[in-house]
Amino acid sequence: MRWQWFGVACALIVVACGGAQRGGRADEDQRLGPLLPLLPSGPSWVIQAHPRALAEQQATLSLWRALVPEDRERAFQERTGVAPLQVDEAVGCELPPHGWLILARGAFDADQVVERAGERLAVPDVRSDEPLKRREGLAGQGRYAYAALSPHVLLVAKDAPPDWLAKLFARRAATLEGRPNAQMPGLVDDVGPLLAEHAAEPLLLVAPQPLKLEPGTGVSLLFARERALALTVRPTHETLAVAIDMRGEFPPGAENNLRTLARSLSSTQLGRALGFLRVPETMAVRVDDQGATVTFALLARELVAGVRMMFFDDLRTILGN
Repeated sequence: MRWQWFGVACALIVVACGGAQRGGRADEDQRLGPLLPLLPSGPSWVIQAHPRALAEQQATLSLWRALVPEDRERAFQERTGVAPLQVDEAVGCELPPHGWLILARGAFDADQVVERAGERLAVPDVRSDEPLKRREGLAGQGRYAYAALSPHVLLVAKDAPPDWLAKLFARRAATLEGRPNAQMPGLVDDVGPLLAEHAAEPLLLVAPQPLKLEPGTGVSLLFARERALALTVRPTHETLAVAIDMRGEFPPGAENNLRTLARSLSSTQLGRALGFLRVPETMAVRVDDQGATVTFALLARELVAGVRMMFFDDLRTILGN
């Protein structure tokens, strides 16, 4: 997973668009249901977040505020019409080779947001109002797509493959019409039980496919029969409780191997910077016939200090575009 994934995770928090609610198609919001099942299969990593709920906890709010000062937040809102930290549900994924996509649900007028975003495109080449409002075109160093999936659900994508977007729009139409998506395999179809267990967490990172690791290493042998994983984060006032649920088969002695791996990662420059040094001593590990689970807690103040130092420029670039 590349470091720009941190940018995608933070961008989820800023795709809550301010504006008045409206009627007309309001029932579409309810019929559309959860956003994660709208994703077609393909992404190797997916993030689901509930930013409004996360912002109610001091640990995650302090992380956000360390990265985004209030004046920058206000400037972003004035420029885009986006009110950060007001989104109720968001889903993001990275799309090869360099693209990404975010879906967001909140108390905003999605049509209005798409109209406004379309006006900022340098070279617009898609302008459609039916069956859903869409604007697409070039801006900066990429191609952007905006769509109102329902009155209060927004799609934003950069360099997303057109055929993959078409599958997402088809899943959206089928869902609204109450038709099954059996002919269009989606992310949830691949890892349904794993997602069902963790979908309610305020922050969820899912790898629906086996991890791609360098062959011939000890780590690749440890995860050779891993099939999928879910990483959840549950914030409190001062800590972030992390759980990693890995489904698959693990070799004998996997618990000790996982602890050794944790010690190795925590002692790296990155691990020390992010406050991971205490993880090996405090984490709990369980291995059974379903897979392996690792749990530990991070101190918010240490994570905030490390993230501020390492990722500030990346997030500033996202907010400046």
